[in-house]
Amino acid sequence: MNTVARNTFKLALISAATLLVNSQALALNYYELEVYPYATAAKGELELENATTHTRRGPNGTGGEEDGRMRSSFEGTYGVTDKVEVSAYADFLRNPGEGWSLGGQRYHVRTRFFEKGELPVDLGAYIELELPKHDEDTREVELRGIIEKDFGRFTFDLNPILEKVIEGAGISSGWTLQYSAAIVYRLSEKYRPRLDFFGDFGPIQDFKPRSEQKHLISPALEINLGRQLHMQIGVGFGLTDATEQRLLRFKLEKEFY
Repeated sequence: MNTVARNTFKLALISAATLLVNSQALALNYYELEVYPYATAAKGELELENATTHTRRGPNGTGGEEDGRMRSSFEGTYGVTDKVEVSAYADFLRNPGEGWSLGGQRYHVRTRFFEKGELPVDLGAYIELELPKHDEDTREVELRGIIEKDFGRFTFDLNPILEKVIEGAGISSGWTLQYSAAIVYRLSEKYRPRLDFFGDFGPIQDFKPRSEQKHLISPALEINLGRQLHMQIGVGFGLTDATEQRLLRFKLEKEFY
């Protein structure tokens, strides 16, 4: 590894260590069941996307009040350069027996480092501002690392996530540790089966008990429909009682150059 790469890793480690302060748990964000890859939107590219989840069965022990909940997120992403993109999201929520309502807004800047293959793993990062509704916490910030590695037809992605309330009832709390990860198999130009993982450990310095953590596994299939149109369908299974137990996932993305 060259000197620049070593210095970059050192800076990332120092920054991560600086963030490890007193913290309390935030919830897993079901609006953003997303594993970000190394690649960003190309310069001048516009991407429009809708991601929707339907909770078939909520967490165990909740009495079923979350059964039937739907979340839908609309996203616009623009490639500022070949290595930097900006995104804006509008999140919508529909509880059983109710109409749709605004669930919140999100904005992020995402970048990738170096060119693909220059480092042992491909690296990227993003920072996101979240403005949730229906929550005592009205402003949250999320820092996400992006680590990717190809092995033959397989691609492995890992997104370590740090999240903190910056306005609202939990403003005095610190950082929580979450993650998203994926194993993608490039079966063909049209089909890519994948296995996604999402989780929330809770406070960094004092993780929640396993039964109170949230961990989700989600088999899915990416389908290239042509003309820069992509679809992803999948299901989700909660691995702890605190996690929503059964979800359906759907995503549709259109690219404009």
